[in-house]
Amino acid sequence: MSDNYKHIENHNSSEKEELLFFSNVEIPYETDKQDVWKIIESKTGEKPAGKKISFLTRNKITAIAATLLLLIGSSLIMRFYTKTISTPKGEHLTVYFPDKSSVKLNAQSSVKYFPFWWRFSRSIQFTGEGYFKIAKGSKLEVASSNGKTIVLGTSFNIYNRYNLYKVTCLTGRVKVVSTSNKEAILTPDYYAEIDQYGNISVNKPDKPEAVTDWVNGMFSFSSEPLEYVIREIERQYNISITISGNLNHSYSGYFPKSMEIEQILNLICKPFGLTFVKKSETEFLIFQK
Repeated sequence: MSDNYKHIENHNSSEKEELLFFSNVEIPYETDKQDVWKIIESKTGEKPAGKKISFLTRNKITAIAATLLLLIGSSLIMRFYTKTISTPKGEHLTVYFPDKSSVKLNAQSSVKYFPFWWRFSRSIQFTGEGYFKIAKGSKLEVASSNGKTIVLGTSFNIYNRYNLYKVTCLTGRVKVVSTSNKEAILTPDYYAEIDQYGNISVNKPDKPEAVTDWVNGMFSFSSEPLEYVIREIERQYNISITISGNLNHSYSGYFPKSMEIEQILNLICKPFGLTFVKKSETEFLIFQK
């Protein structure tokens, strides 16, 4: 037995086959690369993959990397893509969320939410005033600069203007949380107010249903600062009202949006000895006589 075959006998069967193969393949040192492949093919009857294997592997790696990047990119889009809807002065708008929950936005109000992430987390950022109807499901959170409201399935009204955060529960139960992490649980017909210091007070109004009168084009005020009333009129009629002097008055009353603006201004000015001047179609001045 030759030295080569003695050396082969010291290996396992798989290694023996490889060594026997290469011991039978005589390749001159001068043979170029293409001829080497031809010799191997003639001995095995199969085309060697050679560089083709390396090329396919790189393609597969590239495809896997591209797929992973696509998945990561899609996940990031789903998680962080937001949709913002706002109403200008003089307009109301109903917004429907992916689970058919809805909010009726009063003038100069807005909502921002994550439409593609809604099934994982029902979260809304809100400012202005809105009447919410929430479909039953997982916890939903409505966050504003002055507080947040947490619900499951219910309806409620949020007023968030002038550092005042007021939530009125109409059906179901809602939790109101202040910026100082104080909490209050509301049942139907109760409302909670959060002041600028994060304190919460809970009360029951005489007419809880009046809080959503604005949805039907009726505006009700109960001992509201007169300046707040005037600013609400600005929003609803898309006008500008300049106030001359300090108006330290509280106003109680109601009126429909169908009334002419001059009639409304006369209605709120007369009891306090105030007068107004129409400077243009959209500009008015209110002052003390």
